[in-house]
Amino acid sequence: MVTSSAPLVLVDDPAALRELCARLADAPVAALDTESNGMHAYRERVCLLQISVPDGDFVIDPLVVDPAPLGVWLGEPASCKVLHAADNDVRVLGRDFGLRLVNVFDTMLAARALAWPQKGLGDILAAHFGCKTDKRWQKHDWSTRPLRSDALEYARNDTRHLAALRELQLVELEAAGVLEEIEHACLRMTDLVMRPRVFDPRGWAGVDGARDLDDVGRSVLAALYVWREQLAESMDRAPYRVLGESVLLELATARPTNRRDVVATRGVGGPVAHRHAQSLLDCIARASTSEPPPWPDPPPRQEKALRTRIDALRDWRRKHAATRKLEPDIILSKDAMTRIAEVDPQDHDALVACGALDAWELERYAEAISAALARLRA
Repeated sequence: MVTSSAPLVLVDDPAALRELCARLADAPVAALDTESNGMHAYRERVCLLQISVPDGDFVIDPLVVDPAPLGVWLGEPASCKVLHAADNDVRVLGRDFGLRLVNVFDTMLAARALAWPQKGLGDILAAHFGCKTDKRWQKHDWSTRPLRSDALEYARNDTRHLAALRELQLVELEAAGVLEEIEHACLRMTDLVMRPRVFDPRGWAGVDGARDLDDVGRSVLAALYVWREQLAESMDRAPYRVLGESVLLELATARPTNRRDVVATRGVGGPVAHRHAQSLLDCIARASTSEPPPWPDPPPRQEKALRTRIDALRDWRRKHAATRKLEPDIILSKDAMTRIAEVDPQDHDALVACGALDAWELERYAEAISAALARLRA
């Protein structure tokens, strides 16, 4: 991994954060990234914020200092925030801290628009800056404290080259004539919000192999699926790190009746094998005498007319994207197309009123979208 010559500053107290905010107030461009612990925790949270300016790299520890003062900089239209794959960062910063970003440039979106063979940040940094990323850190639990120096070095590398990368991409986007579309897609990204995670107790039916179980096995699998979720929440651990779905299926098939057999089951270990083994056995015993749950009903099919409208809009988007040599979702989001198809606006005023398109999109796409829908009614 390349080591930066710029100083690395760990921001873990309010005074250091105030000093950083003062520096950001004068920065027309700065790079931003976040690290979360979603692979490890039941309740994902942002564990690091990385910010780079030309003369320094900063890693903020939001577990010890409230990043709310960054809101002034993040909301400043005159300051460009450069991120890679910004959609998740936008969502988690809003979810955890109520922070909203304006003036974002997404280097992954730009790489897609330019049809670069590399899309992941590590590959792009290697190709353009000779910066080798240690991929071992990609699955790291970023809530672990104290923060190791090599972890901080990895984290800073996610932002230290982004401003320079943006400069390269701006030149190519301008030459390709698609800069305006990318700027608008980045603008659209700032409105993203995190949808809350909702547990579906019927999710057992999607476990690979569930349909091969007998009735008792189905009852046990359904019960274990809920039991795992409750235990994961109490432990603040990602459910798959409590028991994998293949382990749930094995337990539902074998239905162990003693602790020895639980421990002997491949994939059962740690707290489940020790502190929670009896709870697991009790769950299996209760479910073994219960009525098997019904298979969940399949999701309702979209009505034919709605599907036809969505297909027509998707066809228009694909053809228009091809003329611009862009991927279709850069032109218009799936949510916007679905909203238009659901409303089925009969004229321009109705298309405006449905709220699926912003002013920029209305100016460029309204006529073509209305024509695509009108052809279905002809």
